[in-house]
Amino acid sequence: MEILKSLDRAHSREDILRAIMPRLNTLGIDYIISAMIPQKRLPARTQKNYVILENTSDEWNRLYFSKGYMYTDPIVQTTLSSTTGFRWSEIEPAGGLDLRARQVMNEAGEFGLGDGFTVPLATLEEERGGLTFAGRQLDISPGQRGMLTLIASYVVGQTLLIDNGPSERRMGLTPRERESLQWVAEGKTDWEIGELMGISRHGVDFHLRSARMKLGCISRTQAVAEGFRRGLIV
Repeated sequence: MEILKSLDRAHSREDILRAIMPRLNTLGIDYIISAMIPQKRLPARTQKNYVILENTSDEWNRLYFSKGYMYTDPIVQTTLSSTTGFRWSEIEPAGGLDLRARQVMNEAGEFGLGDGFTVPLATLEEERGGLTFAGRQLDISPGQRGMLTLIASYVVGQTLLIDNGPSERRMGLTPRERESLQWVAEGKTDWEIGELMGISRHGVDFHLRSARMKLGCISRTQAVAEGFRRGLIV
């Protein structure tokens, strides 16, 4: 994907936004919001340290953090309990959102954040976070969800790489690591990969975690994207 190559050339958060936003605008996406989610309640000034990348207005940021919306935001709560991407319109429970959650969503809409698609993400240390694509009204098909999930994972990984500088990313993969990553790219489960490679599911997980660490990736999806980009898998 050309967008992944553009991201690979990025050296700053501004470069990342310039690489992706023109393409995302065609889907009604005007804003990117990515952050890790702290496990404990923190003061507003500390919560901001968990933001990875965003381009929303300063006014919305001040409002969101000063009112402690992170802890009543239904998008954040759904991100913590989900493993796959979701449209905001899909999360409302049968009984409806409570008053505080509804307030967050209504005020977000006033700042152009009326609709969104959120991709939950987890680091190697199992810290939870996510990336949201938002706008007044998104125009994305079911098939484009996979593309956005891939972009989300790559954007977060590239941002963290920029923050931390090059480290283990240039290490090569072992044949076992490449093989396991290739099977992931082909949609195989850990059990299926284990059967194909003659190893246990724990062995598969070990090889995939090692591949992710060497590629500087925070998820399997991003590792597959990086593997394709580098020609490690086909």
